[in-house]
Amino acid sequence: MDKPDKLPEIKKVDSQTASSRAAQRAQEAAKRTAAARQKVLLIALGVVVVVNALLAFLLHGVMVEDVQRERQSELTAQQTSVHVNAVQRYLAKVTQQFEQARAYPDLVTRLTDNNAEQIAVRQQSLREYFDQPVAVRLIPAGTAQLDREGIAPIRFAELDLIRRAERREPTLPEAAVVDDNWLLHLITPLPTDAQQPVAGTLLVTLDGRDLISAFNVGDANLGQAVLLQKIAGSMPLTVASVGNGNLSPHHEMPIPNTYWSVRFTPSQQLVNLSEELPTLWLLVISVTSIAGLVLAWLASKVLVKAQTTQKATAKADAAEAKTVAKAGETAKATDEILANPIYQNQDILDIAVIEEDDDILGLNQATGKKAAGGTAAQTLDVPADIFRSYDIRGIVGQDLTAQLAEKIGAAIGSEVLDQGETSIIVARDGRTHSEELSQALVKGILRTGCHVIDIGIVPTPVLYFATFHLPETNSGVMVTASHNPAEYNGFKMVINGVTLADDAVMDIRARIMRQQFHRGQGSTEHREVIADYIDRIFSDVALASNVSLVIDAGNAVTGVVAPQLFEELGCDVTPLYCDLDGTFPNHDPDPGHEKNLRDLIAKVQEVGADLGVAFDGDGDRLVVVTPKGTIIWPDHLLMLFARDVLSRNPGADVLFDVKCSRQLNQVISSYGGRPMMWKTGHSPMKAKMIETGALIGGEYSGHIFIKDRWYGFDDGMYAMARLLEIITLRDQKIDDIFMAFPILPATPELKIAVPDAEKFALIQQLIEKGDFQNGKPTTIDGLRVDFSKGWGLVRASNTSAALTLRFEAESEEALEKIKLLFKRELLKVNPKLVINF
Repeated sequence: MDKPDKLPEIKKVDSQTASSRAAQRAQEAAKRTAAARQKVLLIALGVVVVVNALLAFLLHGVMVEDVQRERQSELTAQQTSVHVNAVQRYLAKVTQQFEQARAYPDLVTRLTDNNAEQIAVRQQSLREYFDQPVAVRLIPAGTAQLDREGIAPIRFAELDLIRRAERREPTLPEAAVVDDNWLLHLITPLPTDAQQPVAGTLLVTLDGRDLISAFNVGDANLGQAVLLQKIAGSMPLTVASVGNGNLSPHHEMPIPNTYWSVRFTPSQQLVNLSEELPTLWLLVISVTSIAGLVLAWLASKVLVKAQTTQKATAKADAAEAKTVAKAGETAKATDEILANPIYQNQDILDIAVIEEDDDILGLNQATGKKAAGGTAAQTLDVPADIFRSYDIRGIVGQDLTAQLAEKIGAAIGSEVLDQGETSIIVARDGRTHSEELSQALVKGILRTGCHVIDIGIVPTPVLYFATFHLPETNSGVMVTASHNPAEYNGFKMVINGVTLADDAVMDIRARIMRQQFHRGQGSTEHREVIADYIDRIFSDVALASNVSLVIDAGNAVTGVVAPQLFEELGCDVTPLYCDLDGTFPNHDPDPGHEKNLRDLIAKVQEVGADLGVAFDGDGDRLVVVTPKGTIIWPDHLLMLFARDVLSRNPGADVLFDVKCSRQLNQVISSYGGRPMMWKTGHSPMKAKMIETGALIGGEYSGHIFIKDRWYGFDDGMYAMARLLEIITLRDQKIDDIFMAFPILPATPELKIAVPDAEKFALIQQLIEKGDFQNGKPTTIDGLRVDFSKGWGLVRASNTSAALTLRFEAESEEALEKIKLLFKRELLKVNPKLVINF
């Protein structure tokens, strides 16, 4: 019998050992779980801390800082209202008194009769309505005059107030300061019925201390309250101030039906009152912090439990994977076949896109409309002579008509659009035909689609200022003929910041001839810029002392601005011919001729003024006279300006035109500057200023260009303000100041009548054929010849049908010799010339 097969040996496991190993594994698993939970808890705590820190920052801004700011704003507004209400109560009282006074029954009769004694009696009666008034005046219409005497003088500001009342324009109470004392003016036209003609005005002046006393209310420790007066065209005035405060933000509140507002600036004491305790903020942050910690603890438990479950699931998945692997081996061949298919999906579509013709799609069509130009027949008769070197100028009705002005407007508007601008500023002087030409000009501009900003009747420098100041455009056109007689008019043009000159002016004519205009419909907007102009100068120029100044505007447009400007600067102004009259009844607005300065010299000596100034017809030129009657010609003014500018900018370029004194060259060099001579004309001079970066420049005719602290354009009023600043800083009289600069025998600007069509050719012949011996010629503008003892100049005028000449020498004898030499050579070229020297 065979032996049975041997059974496998079965080993027995010690149950105690197995139990010990299981416990050990459980203990290790527990440690791992605790470590994982601690790690998760720390991360969660970090997240809670960061989130709560951000939340604390954001909620502090909303729940503490914003509340505090709002409370401070409310307290500031409340304090502002206290002072506003106080002023309103005071005004209500004086307005009631004023209403009772103007209701007096026979005031219109007294004004109409214009009997001084009866008016004085009635004025005395009206005083009883007020508490100690400074002055009560009944002023018949059209009789108001300057009266600087007394405690309630009539100055330009008061004259303007009276005239506005006479025109029934709205008038509000105005505060004015006289010798550091405040006054309050109340005015009304009489009769009060707007349907009746004005017989006169009632002007009551009260002591401003009552207003200031009424304003002084409230707790001064909470901040500073300031009563401000803001009138268009004048600098803001601080009428009263109470308390102290220097924290922001301040609050400003207008007072209804006045020019006034109250500005309140809080102090630290008011800020302390508005502090917000962070109680609620701390409570919210505490709650969110606790909630965050609880959530972190719960999250750590949930996450660790999920991690343990995930590991158990992974082990089960691994066991199952072993079983699946065995089955997978039997399908390996099939998988390889499936993994490497013979046929693959492939995109074989390859379609080329055909590009369509741009013209068919209309992609090349223009976005704007233009008239055909460039090759059109020249069918228009546009006189070439009025298109001069740096402007357009001619006799109205003969050379220049409204129809031509409209075409000029269309050409300028089109050029502005071509330069990439969409608007242009338009202004005019006070000539009798300037308004008609301006309207025609604007009509032409508008039909190109260019917009117009109309700033009204202003001097040319105000237009130039507007091209820098207004954000809409850097282009402008001024309707003016500058210093020419009343029958002339014209246009000065700035396009995209560049003053048109020479070829650019002729391009305007060429555009008209070709009728190369844009087509569209622009709009007109009226804008006031005089106040901004005065404010800008006031913020730049400071006079060290009071100056008595006579201003001769020649009845031209500068009279609209200059008296007000210099009174704002602190000058005692005496106006001469400052009323606007486009016929120029007293003298032509050209200070370059001594005969036009006689009345100014006489007035300066009559009133004992410190200085006199004459402006030309559009305000971009000036000439100054001294108390001794000395005329300070502009090239000598330029010496003083150059010294001032070079003291701060050594080595700077100083530009002057061919008419200026040779001494100017020496003065500029002696003060460390670089003298540069250039051609005459405001347009070429401005262009050269930009090219060279010069800070100061000038012409003998009176154009002064100041880039130092200003814009670099010619501005007679700003130049005068800077001159006064220089003079008041020196403890010398103006006659003594200019004695330091050398003055040689010289002629004024002389003229020889020559037709416009011939003058340039004549100068060219003189340059080519003239025999000026050993003189050194300069031909940048006409012919200037410098000799060892002097010089002479002849050039074609750009503003009139004439040659202009000027001579200077070391002695009268040398001066006569140079004059005779030029006269001889001119007559050689044209024996028919009438030369009166």
